[in-house]
Formats: sequence, C-alpha cells, structure tokens
Amino acid sequence: MRRLWLFCVALVMLSLTFADAQDDLPWWRTAIFYQVYPRSFKDSDGDGVGDLKGITQVADYFKEIGVDAIWLSPIFKSPMADFGYDISNYNEIDPTFGTMEDFDGLVAKLREIDVKLVLDFVPNHSSNEHPWFNMSVNKVPGYEDFYVWKDPKNNDTSNPTPPNNWISLFGDSAWQWCPSRKQFYLHKYLIKQPDLNYRDDAVKGNMTEVMKFWLNKGVDGFRMDAVQQLYENITFPDEPPVNGTAGD
Repeated sequence: MRRLWLFCVALVMLSLTFADAQDDLPWWRTAIFYQVYPRSFKDSDGDGVGDLKGITQVADYFKEIGVDAIWLSPIFKSPMADFGYDISNYNEIDPTFGTMEDFDGLVAKLREIDVKLVLDFVPNHSSNEHPWFNMSVNKVPGYEDFYVWKDPKNNDTSNPTPPNNWISLFGDSAWQWCPSRKQFYLHKYLIKQPDLNYRDDAVKGNMTEVMKFWLNKGVDGFRMDAVQQLYENITFPDEPPVNGTAGD
C-alpha cells in the first residue's frame, strides 16, 4: 500500500511538472492547428470558389471542434500558376478570395472566438510578374541582385548553356535564360517562380517589412514554405547523377 501511495504521489508531481513545462512553451508548440485551403473551403457568393467571407461565415466551427489556430494557405495576389505559391504582391489579397476588408473581417471574427491565425508565407520565390522581378531584370539600382542570376557556363550569350546541371522540383532545368538581361535566373520550382536571393540585404529587408505588415494586420504568425530552399551552395557546383539523372 505504501508503494502504491508513493507511486501516486510521484505521478501527481510528474503531471504538475509537465503542466508547468507546457505553460512555459510558446503557444504554437501546443496548439491544435486546422489548415484551411481557401479555394475549396467555403464559397460565400456562389462563384464556385471559396473565399475569405466564406471562412468568416463558418468560423465558429473551428471553436466547436477545439481548434486553437487556423493555418491559411496563400491568399496573396497571384497569377495562380502554382495555386497562390507564386506571389505577385505580398501586401495585397488576391481578388479570387476577396478584399482586404474581407481579411480584416476574418481577423476580427477569429479574435472574437479566440482562434489564432497563421498565414502560409512563401519566402523562397515570387512570381515572375512581381514588380521586384521586373526591376531586377532591368537592373534597377537596389534590385540588381534581388534574384539569383548567373552567367552562362559557356560564356556564350548567343547560345547559352545553364550555369550547372541542377533540375527543378518539377523535373526540368532549374535555370531559365533571360534574353534582355543576358543571364540565367534560378527557379527551384516553376519557371514562373524565380528564386529570391537571400544573400542580398535588400531582400531580407523587404521580406521583414512584409511580415511586419501582416503582423500589424492582426496575424499571429506564419507557416514558412520551402525554407530548405532559401540558400544555395555559393559555388553552384554540378550535382552528381542520381539513377542516371543529374540535378539539385
């Protein structure tokens, strides 16, 4: 009986210690998340595409099922070459999903029911329709190195060969020739998704301001997409063949 009593006391103490440890953790370490894919979640206007108003209309559902936070897949302005993961303006809502006013309404509703909001953030690349890319193509001061640019391996701009043998995650070359700039740009995903250059301080500064913008709008945090792709081997070496295929 004494052993059982000691075991029970130890179990209670362990439970209290665990509870204290849980209290010391950041909220996101213990939260229950629900990923919302806006396009297919809830359509508020009958156009066949889900939107921010639709999410707001049924937000009480998250509270009912015990969700602490929602992770919202990309809603930023985009040509939708990759379902919103190709962003042409990080500070605007894509009209497909509504307006900034609709976003503010969603934030207000989630705060009312004590559910946090995390945005799916895409730092590795933008759309090639982003003004940043156009300025980088044209070497506008401050944007010359905003993306990952490399000269042809053969130094022949009339018949250029890629800087190395890397392949994108979609299976083609990870390099695309830009005739007007006469250099290749890196795209680890689609051709329409040029990689940003995080060795350039201007990129880090701009992205920091983007995140501040959304935090000031009431967002509680970000799910960072493709962070393993942010930095490349600075020597850009060829990759050894794997099963007969060369690539990054």
